[in-house]
Amino acid sequence: MTKPWLIAALSLLLAACAPVAAPRRSPDATADQGATAIASSAPSAVPISVITSTYGSLQIKTQPLDSCEVTIKVDPGSLGDGPPKSLRAKADLSGVVTWAYATPLVPAGHGRHEVACSGERGKSDTWSEFDVTLKRIDAKGFTTRIEAVDPFSGLSGVSSRLESSLVPARDADIARMTATLENEWKLATRGLGTLALVPASADLVVYVLPGKGTSVHLLAGDGSQRVLVYAVDEFGTVSAENSVAVALHELGHVWCCFGPEAGPDGHWLEKIADPLLQGVDQYGLMTHPVTCLVGRGFESCPNRFSERELRSMGFTQIPAPPADPCLSQRNVLGARLATQGEAVDAAKAQAAVVKGKIDAILAQYPSRQLPPDVYNTYIGLVDQYNAIANDVDAKVAAYNATVSQLNALPC
Repeated sequence: MTKPWLIAALSLLLAACAPVAAPRRSPDATADQGATAIASSAPSAVPISVITSTYGSLQIKTQPLDSCEVTIKVDPGSLGDGPPKSLRAKADLSGVVTWAYATPLVPAGHGRHEVACSGERGKSDTWSEFDVTLKRIDAKGFTTRIEAVDPFSGLSGVSSRLESSLVPARDADIARMTATLENEWKLATRGLGTLALVPASADLVVYVLPGKGTSVHLLAGDGSQRVLVYAVDEFGTVSAENSVAVALHELGHVWCCFGPEAGPDGHWLEKIADPLLQGVDQYGLMTHPVTCLVGRGFESCPNRFSERELRSMGFTQIPAPPADPCLSQRNVLGARLATQGEAVDAAKAQAAVVKGKIDAILAQYPSRQLPPDVYNTYIGLVDQYNAIANDVDAKVAAYNATVSQLNALPC
């Protein structure tokens, strides 16, 4: 850091020494006095004083209304985003300038604020150092940025082949993530966690690549992290909807899974159903291979963390998961189907009784020559049977419609 008061003292010393160092004859002395008067009336820059300087915050004091810029020098790590490179601000009427900026995860070490201000009294600058400690990404609240990887320029450290033909799939994935990832994280963590999408300086960046590969969470030796999501995996093109589930899974690897219950790949060794989760979500998000539900025109993969996964993230007071709209609809349709099935069975049983009476008459009169009273009974039974048969057909149609709705659900 410069020593502003020593510089100021030196400038005063030079001003005091100038007449002694350059004595003149009388005519020149008048000119020198005029020149000295002009120089002494010119304003001089006032040194900047640093009030506070930490990672994420800087406050200085300079001349009122000065225009200032701070350059933030921090090692972002091999995979990190880092804080903003520079910020501008104007001093208030008292000369104070305060900056506050995002503090994404960066390697532990030292950082530096370099400040330059200018105004009516000229330019001045200073700098200050600060310590940086390696923070842990907190599942309760962290920032993420989604970035599209260009198929031609690629991404540092990625050797997979990228294809321009997969850009539409990449962009569809990004559009869905941008629209839903914040809310999906909240739902996946049962309202306990907050993920905020930011345009820059994120704790962790999700890179979406127009290529085929295995999506992965990467952790560098310096503590920086990133997530890679591929548009195509081993099973084919990843749908936009399930790209969100893939992103949730890879983000989950920031905290999960470690210890004796987990394998070296960061997945649970044993699938254990969470009693409060249903359907495709019952085992949580961090199993391998992930079990998805594939139907006609849809594929649904898990997007809810199990209780043991939430505990690995540091949560202790874990509520019941919010109702899944799809599962709620499935339950409604399932109950309706059961009722409709009972109605069909009852109508068929009624039809069987009537048909039994018809068959008994025909067995009694194999010649089909029926007495008038028996004939009238027979005709009545046939009409009754046909009416019941029509009712059965209608009930079966309603039952089949419910089956179609159930089969169309992505859960």
